[in-house]
Amino acid sequence: MNRRQMVRMAGLLAVALGTLALPGRAGASEVKHSGTILAINRAAGTIVLGEMGPWRGTEGVTEITRRTILVTSATAFARVERAPGPPATRGIGEFVEVPLGPWEVKEGDFVTVQVRREGERLSAAKVTVVAPSGP
Repeated sequence: MNRRQMVRMAGLLAVALGTLALPGRAGASEVKHSGTILAINRAAGTIVLGEMGPWRGTEGVTEITRRTILVTSATAFARVERAPGPPATRGIGEFVEVPLGPWEVKEGDFVTVQVRREGERLSAAKVTVVAPSGP
């Protein structure tokens, strides 16, 4: 490969990497937040999530970041739990996802919320409850 071809290849690689870094591509604005549900306001259509982190502390105490997240009619709800038995497609104890109806969450549930940032608001695409597992 001669110098001209190498420069051209490097330029194409730079353009490809730059394109991947552009905002606005599918899923680019979606992030996940995990924590405990601190409050539910069905009338306002929001949940308040208490998330540990970012890892900063005040006088040795880790701070909880409160996030108010909008829940819409398009928000999906699910629960992740351990599989009870060994069906053909999974082993004993593997995690399976079970659909939940809207708002079948409660204060104190540990959840992961996949959110989209819409301006300054966070909107939930999916709320996944992590079911506690037995001994």
